[in-house]
Amino acid sequence: MTFLLITLAVLITLALYHHVGYLLLLKLFSNSKPIEMTENTQPSTHFGILMCAYNEQEHIAEKLYNLGSMLYSTELYTIHVYLDGCTDKTYDEAMLAQSHLAKQNVVCHLHFSKVNKGKSFGINELIKLSKPNYDVLLFTDVSALLSIDVLNKIDADFKDPNINVITGVYILDDLATAEQQQYWQYQNKVKSMESSLGAVIGVPGAMFAIRSAHAALLDENTINDDFIISMKALNQGGKAVVNSEINIVERECDEQSHDYARRIRLGAGNWQQIKMLFELLNPKLGWVSFNYFSHKVLRGVMPIILLLIYALLFSLALSSSLLIPKVVCVAIVCTHGLGVAKKAFNIRAKLPIVDSVNYIVSAYFMALWGIVKFERGDYNQHWQRVHQTQESNKIFIKTIKRTIDVVGSAVGLILLSPVMLAVALVIKLTSKGPVLFKQLRVGQSDDDFVALFNVLKFRSMVVDAEAKSGAVWASKDDPRITAVGRFIRKTRLDELPQLWNVLIGEMSLIGPRPERPVFYSKLEKDIPYFCQRTYGIKPGISGLAQVMNGYDESIDDARNKIGWDYAYMLSTSSARSWCYMEFTIFFKTLAVIFTGKGQ
Repeated sequence: MTFLLITLAVLITLALYHHVGYLLLLKLFSNSKPIEMTENTQPSTHFGILMCAYNEQEHIAEKLYNLGSMLYSTELYTIHVYLDGCTDKTYDEAMLAQSHLAKQNVVCHLHFSKVNKGKSFGINELIKLSKPNYDVLLFTDVSALLSIDVLNKIDADFKDPNINVITGVYILDDLATAEQQQYWQYQNKVKSMESSLGAVIGVPGAMFAIRSAHAALLDENTINDDFIISMKALNQGGKAVVNSEINIVERECDEQSHDYARRIRLGAGNWQQIKMLFELLNPKLGWVSFNYFSHKVLRGVMPIILLLIYALLFSLALSSSLLIPKVVCVAIVCTHGLGVAKKAFNIRAKLPIVDSVNYIVSAYFMALWGIVKFERGDYNQHWQRVHQTQESNKIFIKTIKRTIDVVGSAVGLILLSPVMLAVALVIKLTSKGPVLFKQLRVGQSDDDFVALFNVLKFRSMVVDAEAKSGAVWASKDDPRITAVGRFIRKTRLDELPQLWNVLIGEMSLIGPRPERPVFYSKLEKDIPYFCQRTYGIKPGISGLAQVMNGYDESIDDARNKIGWDYAYMLSTSSARSWCYMEFTIFFKTLAVIFTGKGQ
C-alpha cells in the first residue's frame, strides 16, 4: 500500500510539473532575460528555400508566388521543390509557376521523383543538394503562407552568431477547430517564453530556418522531421528563437478526425524523439537540455504516466478504504462519461472544465496508442500528410462498423429467434411455398470488383410472383403481397433473416439498400453514378434512404433516395459524423418498426 501511494505521488508530481510547474519556471526566468534581436542591416545571407510536395495541386502555385514575392534580393535566395511522386497536377502547376517566377528573376528548381519515397527521403535529397551552396536553409510547407519580409527578418536575426534556429508565430486558419486554436495559442506562448531563454523546443514544420552547417540528414523512418532537424542543430550548442514579428499562416486545417490521427502520429513521434535525441539531455547545453526534458521528454512519456496514474487510482479505490481515491475515480468516470454522452448524442452545450479535461486526456491516450503502434513497427514506412488521405480514418470506421455488425447480428439472431420462429410459422400456415425468399442483389463495389450475393427475406409475396410480369418493383397495393406479407413488410419483420447476411459479411446493419442486378443498367442510365452508392460500403438492412423514403416503387423513388445514400457515404469520411448518422438511422428504424410506417 505504501509503495503504491509513493509511486502515485511521484507520478502525479511529474504530471503537475510538466503541465504547471514548468510554465511557472519559464515565466519566472523568461521575463528577466529577453533575447535581443539584431536591428536590420544590409541583407547578405544566401537562402536555400526547401519544400517537399505530394499531391498539392490546389496550393503549389500560390505558395511559389508567395515565395517569389519576398522583399529580398532575388540574387540571394533560391527555391528548391522536391515533387515526391505526385499523381495529380502538382507538377504541371509548379512548372507553370516556375516560368512566371523566372520572369521576375526568381530561381526555382523542381526536383521530380516518379515514385513517392516519403518526406524524409525528399528532405534528405534537398539537404544534400543545398547544404554546400547556402548560408541558411529555410524549410517550409506548401500549405503555409509567409509574410513577404520573412527573409529580411531572419537575415537580421542570424547576425547573432549564437543563433542556429529561427521560426515564427504559427497562426491557424479561422476554420480550424476551437481545440486546435487553443492548442496553438498555448504552444505559441510556451515557445515565446522558451525563446527568451534561447531554447525553443520544437518548431512548426510550416516554416523554420537553420544555419546550413547544422543541417543534419534524417533517418529514413523519421516521423516528426521538423522537430528532429531543428533540435539536432542544437546538440553542439547554440540558440533556437521565435521572431514574434514573423507570421506563419496555415491554410489547411484538419477535421477533428484528422486531428485525432495526427495526435496518434505525434505520440509515436514524441516517443521516437526521446530515443533519437538522447544527447540533448547533456546538462552542458543549459536551457536547451532543461527545456527539452521538461517539455518534450515528459510530453513523450506522459501517456504512460497518465495510464499508470489511472491504474493506481482505481486499484487503490477498489482495494483500500481510503476515501480520496474513490472520490477521484468517481469524478473521472463522470467527466469521461459526460464527454462520451456529448459525442454520442451530438450535444453542443459547452462544459469548459469537462471539455478541456476530456480533450487533454483523449489526446494523451491517442498518443499512447501511437507509442504502441511505433513499438510494433507500424511506422516503418514513409510518411504522407494526414489531410492528403482518409484511409486511416476509413479503416478505423470499417473496423468499428464490422465489430458492431458481428455483435449486433449475433445478438439479434439470438434475441429475435422467437419472433422469427413465429413469423415463419404464420407464413407457413397462411400461404403455400417456402418461408424464406432468396434474391440476387448487388453488394459492395470498388474499382476492380462488384460483389453479388443472395439476400434472405421472409417471403411476403405469393410463390412465382414475377412469373408473368418479370422483374418489377412492388407497389403499395400490390396484389402479389399476401395478407401476412403486408404486415411483415409494414413492420420490416421480413428483413430479419438478413441478420445472417450481416453475420457472414455480405451486408451491414446500416447502409444503402442492395439493388437487384436486373434493374442496374436502367437505373445507371437514368440516374448518373447510381452504381457508386455502394462504392466501398456494404449494403445494409436499414439505411438513411429507407427510413426517410421507404421502399422503391419506381425509378423516381430510386432517384429521390440516391441523395440520402450519398449523404450516408459522405458521413464515413468523419468518425464523428458517421457515429451521429448511425445513431440517427438506428432510432429512426425503431420508429418505423414500432409505428408501422414501413410499406
